[in-house]
Amino acid sequence: MFFIAFAFLLVIVFIGSIVYSKKSNIVGGIQSSIPWICVLLLLVVTTFSSVKIIPTGNVGIIYEFGSIVNQKSEGLNLVSPWQDMKLANIRIQKYNYKNLECFSQETQSLNMDLTINFKVSPSIIQDLYRNIGTNYFEVLIFPKIPQIAKDETVKFKAIEIAPNREALRIAMRDRLKDALQEYSIEVVDVLLENIDFSPEFKQSIELKQIATQKSLEEQEIVKQARYKAEQVVAKARGEAEANLLISNSLTPEILQYTMIQKLSDKIEIMIMPSGQNFILDPSGLLNSE
Repeated sequence: MFFIAFAFLLVIVFIGSIVYSKKSNIVGGIQSSIPWICVLLLLVVTTFSSVKIIPTGNVGIIYEFGSIVNQKSEGLNLVSPWQDMKLANIRIQKYNYKNLECFSQETQSLNMDLTINFKVSPSIIQDLYRNIGTNYFEVLIFPKIPQIAKDETVKFKAIEIAPNREALRIAMRDRLKDALQEYSIEVVDVLLENIDFSPEFKQSIELKQIATQKSLEEQEIVKQARYKAEQVVAKARGEAEANLLISNSLTPEILQYTMIQKLSDKIEIMIMPSGQNFILDPSGLLNSE
């Protein structure tokens, strides 16, 4: 628009100077140089309006009288002088969502911090600008993230969200990819940076963990006590069985031999009652048990 307005102004000045020179019969002087100055200015403005430099990571969207007619890639480009150009970013961009409120399966409230990385396809970005506009992020991407996040978190119970954090992130990324693919917007990744629950819920989880730990400790104490009791029972059973085996293996001859071994080695003469072989009767010992 600037070029058209400026060119129109130069044409008026050019025609006016020629008409004025003819009516005034002026030959030479600055008045006669005005048309040539106008032509020179028109050439300079045309050159500057036609040469466009597009920096790396951008695409030039070409507008003609308000309508998008073409796009240019990065580097030096020539366009019609009456056309305008706006830069469109095709690099990977990111947006951070802070304290995004979601809900678990049992309607437990939680807050989420996440980042989305995305970029626009450079080949048909003019279609995106033509159909949606330069504010495509606010129109397409921004409202979808909260909805998708809520749809995915509600599939898990509150205590399952943290262990399934990676599965939750992948599910949100894939759903967003499918939703934006038709607009040639590529979702590079969705990063789940933080998940936070209410203080009351975190306190209840902490108390539950403490109770579980105490229960495990008490179970261990009971287990140890049971083990010691079983050891005592096993020891008593073993001693009883050993005593029974010893008792069953004793014979009068063994008892007699044992008693002889217990007698003092200083005894040389032993007086025994008439008619007995030994002063002590082993059978009497066995019967005494």
